[in-house]
Amino acid sequence: MRMYCAEDGILEEVDASSMSSALWIDLVAPSPEEVEMLHQEFGIALQDVADCLDPNERARVEIEEGYDLLVLRNMLAEDQDADRVQTMPIGIIVTSRCVVTVRLGATFAPNELTADMRRRPRIETKEDLFFALVRKVNRDIERRVRPMERRISAIQASILSAKKVDVAHSAFTLSNSLILLNTALLSNLNAMSLLSRAKQLRMTKDKLDLAEDLENDVAQLYEMTTIYREIMSNIINAYESTIANNLSTVMKTLTTISLILILPTLIASLYGMNLDNLPFQHDPNAFYIVIGLSAVAVAVLWVGFRLKHIL
Repeated sequence: MRMYCAEDGILEEVDASSMSSALWIDLVAPSPEEVEMLHQEFGIALQDVADCLDPNERARVEIEEGYDLLVLRNMLAEDQDADRVQTMPIGIIVTSRCVVTVRLGATFAPNELTADMRRRPRIETKEDLFFALVRKVNRDIERRVRPMERRISAIQASILSAKKVDVAHSAFTLSNSLILLNTALLSNLNAMSLLSRAKQLRMTKDKLDLAEDLENDVAQLYEMTTIYREIMSNIINAYESTIANNLSTVMKTLTTISLILILPTLIASLYGMNLDNLPFQHDPNAFYIVIGLSAVAVAVLWVGFRLKHIL
């Protein structure tokens, strides 16, 4: 559990003795003692804290007597696999005095709330902090969604080319990631649409406009992942069709080669029997004649299949 106060629009960490004046209390995988302290200090229900620590908790809004709870699906730290994504819930609890966040893993630090923005907004009130947290969640998801267009193009190029090494693994991993992100964004979008019900936030006109902009950002990301998901579905279908067509071509070629080899095998089988009165049986050049007949049979069948465009 870490606590932060706002000094000149910048968050500064303070010790536990300053809880009464803290603007932001951040709990990452809190201990039972810290959860109980939170319950005693702000009256936050233990079940709500437990929900925020549930990896499968969906995004939602809860309006309680002394606080407002917004649960969003947030990105975990980037994995080594660029196509694999993981999301975890983050609970943003707005009380009458401060903002409390509860999360299972440390997904971002306080200095990252405005680090990658051209104009760093000042964080002076709990409303500023609340919208900075929501904006950070959206930016983290957007940072993973934007490069997916290049990955999709690369996978599509691999499928259309002759070389398809490891394309199946990348395609299915990226498709699964898009499904997870798309579901998480839909959940976040539904939760963001209910922010107007919050009681602990002083929603001025500017704050309402900001909330609407953030909701539009989530909607845009949701639509983008939906499009990418459909594109990846089409790419996987095309990949499966390509594999099936290649298999069909291989089987057709093998069948044709088997047919070509039937006549030489038949001729060799006939002359391999202990029978009398076979043509050229007593001719000293019988071996070469049989080989020549086999070669002619193979050539005739080969030319015939080529003329029919089977080979």
